Amino acid sequence: MNHLVVPESSRRVSLVKPSAIRRMIELSAGMEDVIHLEQGEPDFVTPKHIIDAAVEAAKKGFTHYTEMDGTLELRQAIAEKVGRRNGLDADPRTEVTVTSGSQEAMLIAAFGFLNLGDEALILDPYYPAYFEDTLLAEAVPIPVLLSEKRDFGLDVEALENQITKRTKMIWMCNPSNPTGHVFSRQDLETIAEVAKQHDLIVFADEVYEEIVYDGIEHISIGSLPSMKERTITVNSFSKAYAMTGWRIGYIVAEKKLSASLRKMHYYATLCPNAISQKAAFAALNGPQDCVQEMVAEYDRRRRYMLSELDKVKGLPCATPKGAFYVFPDFSRFEKSDETLAQHLLKEARVATAPGSGFGKAGEGHLRISYSVSYERLKEGIERIKNALE
Repeated sequence: MNHLVVPESSRRVSLVKPSAIRRMIELSAGMEDVIHLEQGEPDFVTPKHIIDAAVEAAKKGFTHYTEMDGTLELRQAIAEKVGRRNGLDADPRTEVTVTSGSQEAMLIAAFGFLNLGDEALILDPYYPAYFEDTLLAEAVPIPVLLSEKRDFGLDVEALENQITKRTKMIWMCNPSNPTGHVFSRQDLETIAEVAKQHDLIVFADEVYEEIVYDGIEHISIGSLPSMKERTITVNSFSKAYAMTGWRIGYIVAEKKLSASLRKMHYYATLCPNAISQKAAFAALNGPQDCVQEMVAEYDRRRRYMLSELDKVKGLPCATPKGAFYVFPDFSRFEKSDETLAQHLLKEARVATAPGSGFGKAGEGHLRISYSVSYERLKEGIERIKNALE
């Protein structure tokens, strides 16, 4: 009898680990009455005018390949938006690339600029793809622990102490996933000075830029003096417009940086989804009150979450100023965030994301998303509180 021989995976695949978020989703599969607070998935339906634009495009036959880098009309709309909103001067023909979501942008940035043995600094806690994509590029991820005492703000000394002659890139998320921290102008200027002094590229993930609270201003690091030449600014339509399933995002980067990224982009996706590009164009050029309404509701949920968590003795929680996550420190209840997350899933039927999946600084924490309905959120928090008691 012939035995099936399964080929071994590449060495690159063996370097990376599965997402903690995805693992919790898989563990909860088939379980009844689970409240999902582990995933960053807006519960809102994509606004009607965006859907209508996509449907109209499909009916008119806009279902073929587009330009590799995205339609010129969408790139022009993106260039106008980042100029007005972010202070970024971008040529739509050479410095804007439409991608299949921000996830693609992360991967092609890693492969486009990191070589074997290069080091990439990652502000920790971090979105997991930064770490794993660095490994896939056969480079070395170097976590830079953020200061929980400063609500996960920048520790300048920790950043500078990790710089070596092999350092090539800094990965950052602003506003932050998983902590909700929004970096101040002072912190961004510090990162910019370090990048310029050591000739580093900065990968700036800004997918939550519209979701900020308490009058906080989001600032793009690429808009700071002399940073255009070394910043890869990445954004997406997923969070601001509740378009996660449309898989559409973009990169804004200086011409030479964009040229390298576009080489990788072509072989990764050929071109972005045609119909999603029409939807994205409608999102940028249509009414924005839908975004404001969603952010107002996220803020209501955020304030509820903070109020309820504050009632739990021994549960420190930094106040998020952006995104839609809280990141409480549960180590007083259980040192292992993995054990606690599985306990809450099994006993309380609430899925959360273990903090260690977001870096060393996340150990002992859980990332809890408030991107679900207010009613489900209330039920989920009550279940968590009862389980802790």
